[in-house]
Amino acid sequence: MPPPERIPRPRHRPHAKYQVERRSSGRQVADHIRALIFTGVLRQGDRIRQDMIAEELGVSRIPVREAMITLESEGWIAIEPHRGAFVHGLDRNSVIDHYALMGQLYGLAAEQATARATAADFGALSAAELQLRTAEEPGDVLQANEVFLRQVFAMADSPRLSSFSRLMTGIIPGNFFAIVPGTIPAQKEGLGAVARAMAAGDGGGAAAEFVRLLRGHGEHVVELLEARDVLWRPAH
Repeated sequence: MPPPERIPRPRHRPHAKYQVERRSSGRQVADHIRALIFTGVLRQGDRIRQDMIAEELGVSRIPVREAMITLESEGWIAIEPHRGAFVHGLDRNSVIDHYALMGQLYGLAAEQATARATAADFGALSAAELQLRTAEEPGDVLQANEVFLRQVFAMADSPRLSSFSRLMTGIIPGNFFAIVPGTIPAQKEGLGAVARAMAAGDGGGAAAEFVRLLRGHGEHVVELLEARDVLWRPAH
């Protein structure tokens, strides 16, 4: 499932002032630009005017440049020497691979957690799964999902796995479960299967359930991006 994503709704207006927090301004600028692309305010081939972005968000050019580097590494934009940054957009394979990697990472964490956890840990995991299963509103589902994932990584007891999980940026700007159709029931079913496999001592089975769940999420996201005409298309 996606990492926590709390990105404000974009307002791409020439004189709008959306102030970002200085301590994480580079990351928030990147979040803002992703949202502009996702919502169609910025389209494939559009030039990203960095001065305008900096003015809108009330930041210097430094965090905007940091955001450009991040977004280029993720495939959202292309930086052309002496010309600037242009919207590229994600292609289908990149989206599918993104969620496949998340499935592998979360699956490994679940497998290691199964082998390393205590009885008390499994009790906390069961409580987290119950919280998710009974959540109804997308905001509650997102919160319960975060609790479940944090518990899995805590049980895995691996700073390296936790650090990799923090490197996984989200594709969907906003509450994943509110935006991507069909993901709430899939999440409840998938994490329920993960929890049952872990409780039974089947770490490999838990890993396989994570892989299956995230693969499905990838397909859902591709369908959504196609419907919004956001996926990258080669120029003719």
